[in-house]
Amino acid sequence: MWARQYLSRFQFILLFTLVLAVPFTASRALAQEEPAAGAVVEKSARERDLRDQLQKILHELEDLQQAPAAGATGGAAAEPVQPSVVKESIEPTLAEPIPQYELSDVSIVSNRVQRRPEGLSLSATEQSETESQPTRTMKESMESLPGVVLRQANGPRDFSMMIRGQGAKTTFAVRDIKMYEDGFVQTQSDGLSRLDIHDPWFMRSVEVTRGASSSLYDNYALGGMVHFRTRRGSDINGVETFLSGGSFGYHKEGIAVGQQFENLDASLFVSNVGEDGFIRHSNYSTQTINLNLRFRIDDKQNFYFKAITNWLDAKVPTRLTQAQFTADHRQAGGTGTCTSTSCSDSERLAQRRLDRRTIVGGIYERQINANTVLTIEADYDVKDINQTFSQISDNVNPNFKHYADLRHDGRLFDMPLRSYVGFFLSNMEQEAQTFQNLADGYGTRGTLIQNSRGTIRNVGGRFREELEFLPKVTLAAGLGFEQSMLSVQSIAYTGGANPSPASANRTFTNWAPEMSLSWKPTEAHRHWVRASTGYGIPGFGNLLRNPVTGQPGTNFDLKPQKNLNFELGTESKLTQTLMVQLVGFWTFFKDELIAQAVSGTNTATVNADSSQYRGIEAFYDWRPMTGLRFSGAYTHIEAKYINFADRLNTAAGFLVRDGKNVPNVPTDVLNTKVAYDHAATGWGGWVEGSYYNSYFLNNSNTFSIPSYVVANVNIHKNFELKNSWFRFAKFYLELDNIADKKYAASGQVIGGETAGAAAGQQAFFAGYGRAIYGGVTFGLF
Repeated sequence: MWARQYLSRFQFILLFTLVLAVPFTASRALAQEEPAAGAVVEKSARERDLRDQLQKILHELEDLQQAPAAGATGGAAAEPVQPSVVKESIEPTLAEPIPQYELSDVSIVSNRVQRRPEGLSLSATEQSETESQPTRTMKESMESLPGVVLRQANGPRDFSMMIRGQGAKTTFAVRDIKMYEDGFVQTQSDGLSRLDIHDPWFMRSVEVTRGASSSLYDNYALGGMVHFRTRRGSDINGVETFLSGGSFGYHKEGIAVGQQFENLDASLFVSNVGEDGFIRHSNYSTQTINLNLRFRIDDKQNFYFKAITNWLDAKVPTRLTQAQFTADHRQAGGTGTCTSTSCSDSERLAQRRLDRRTIVGGIYERQINANTVLTIEADYDVKDINQTFSQISDNVNPNFKHYADLRHDGRLFDMPLRSYVGFFLSNMEQEAQTFQNLADGYGTRGTLIQNSRGTIRNVGGRFREELEFLPKVTLAAGLGFEQSMLSVQSIAYTGGANPSPASANRTFTNWAPEMSLSWKPTEAHRHWVRASTGYGIPGFGNLLRNPVTGQPGTNFDLKPQKNLNFELGTESKLTQTLMVQLVGFWTFFKDELIAQAVSGTNTATVNADSSQYRGIEAFYDWRPMTGLRFSGAYTHIEAKYINFADRLNTAAGFLVRDGKNVPNVPTDVLNTKVAYDHAATGWGGWVEGSYYNSYFLNNSNTFSIPSYVVANVNIHKNFELKNSWFRFAKFYLELDNIADKKYAASGQVIGGETAGAAAGQQAFFAGYGRAIYGGVTFGLF
């Protein structure tokens, strides 16, 4: 029945898209005929050349504006902090600057070229990372970024994400990292983000700010910020269709419609994806729609409307114990036995995610004068969750979010000064019910276990100043403030009766200072030192478990988690063809939120007093000849508890974990890639390898996940087609996990003081075996 419903929905989507395509096609037919475009690779190279020329021109204009003149002061482009207007550095190209090809050249709302915040560790994917590929998950492209680790969670595109160790303990969705798409906040007010809603085929690039960044991005930016940028209408310039298929029943159908008019840039993306799954009981179907309309009201005003929605129907297997993984890593998991109070058999439970997420919003940009820009954002974000596991939960989260930013470029005693001030507020509600799963193979709801209703309100402000007090040397300082008010009421039931109410009303006040010093001695070098902070408040579930018994109750003493990040970085173009980035970081964590076994199998959230994460991030990009690229990203993290007493249960008491490694944090991650594209023929290909070192999964450091290496290879061919119906065609063929390596793609933090006790717990999701995919993208009209 669900398959028929989704099929009908997708047929309607395709019809709606084709109707929208008509005016785009007509506008192209009426437009003056243009010369045929060059090959895709030639276009990309030409685009980089034009961007470099544009940067040089803008820099010269900026110098003229900033030169002392009677009765006038110069100003550069306004400085953003809110990702809705994240900017690109405008640098002169007099001395072969650090390449900017991986960074978007304009603001989210308008076509203005604008600066980025100074003193940050930034990295971004190229669009080639999402072209001529299966685009199954965001991991395919984001694993090429230093400091970023994605691991399989409980859905087709649902991956947990880690930046510098932050977010490592989350085994589903994303926490401790703030996420945006085209300037719109994707993180709900309780700190939860999911990658389900982001289809990689829609993306122009993915940009990452690494390190604690709550002065810039508020609550939950403990690890940094991830910004997904979709392709614009001008990138599509007509209609594109994408068809892909491959191993384990994988198929994907997508269509993109886009065009840039005089005062409007419009793009619409639609995709349908399905798969039988590598692991048994992991088949899924998911559909995504993403609409973007950028209006140029007049020379000083712009408006951006965005609407995205995702439907997901996915079966979910159970994580495997070590013995199960060794015996059959593709099994659905579970013990095979169920009682009235305990069951882990995924097929008996009919484990499933039936979820919907929709975000609708707008960004208004007003240039008040030559040096001042006002930006206002508002969006409505609703998450409707129906998930069937050992218990069945129905959860609805409507969320309203509002931001107002004012950015000004001026001078202080003849020194360039970029200023920013912003205010924000958000409100999220939650209505949830939890039922017993009857474990009859159908996911039937049984006795009501719990219901709850809660509200989170966040309100705050921030400011930032960037002063170039010496030529090429910029001092940046910022401060963020936020007050969060949580109110939740819950009733737990025993046998459907005997109600046990619990409630929590907490107010958290957080401050986030930041300071950095950056130096650009030449256009080919950038160095920086930064000290920044992050914070993240507890969620509803954290506050509703008694910290002593683990039973429903109130956790009165729980504190927000906070971290202090120090980093020293350099980014340099060592030769005309070689660019490198190297960053060292040291992060001190205070009151980290930890799930702890407090009474038998009952768990509760506690604060680990202190821990530290330190390491290095390295990236290189070498292009020794036209079309040939060597690239790689390496991350090393050493994560240890400084002061933390763990408790297995009330009888065992507390166990000191000082000096132990923090579990589920990979120590070494390496990704390297060799790619070649021949401009004249359109042929291209690449070979890629990823390495993950072994790391511990329990606090006693007696049980670990095995290390592994996986290699992939891809060949593709681009055709330029000169007729009125087809503009181009891109074919690809990809082989993943060439050696058919058996490996655990992800683990989760587990208990157990000894290796034997830990080995019996559900820990692993198996990674995909050898798989082959093929597909084609057509550019139409």
